Amino acid sequence: MGTIRKHYPDLDHIEDDVLVTHGNALCRARGQDFVDQAKKTKQELELDGKQASAILGTAHGFCSRNAFR
Repeated sequence: MGTIRKHYPDLDHIEDDVLVTHGNALCRARGQDFVDQAKKTKQELELDGKQASAILGTAHGFCSRNAFR
């Protein structure tokens, strides 16, 4: 989450626990579930396209790095 806060200060209005919850859901989702979760995250957090891309990219990078630990 520090990455989100450091690189995307325009997301500072979103509570930490909410970001973690959505990030975890994105990490667990696969296939169509990932698409559905991405849409849900964008809608619930009221994100524009750029903000949604930031969260999706950060979650993807974090999940990929930690998948085999």
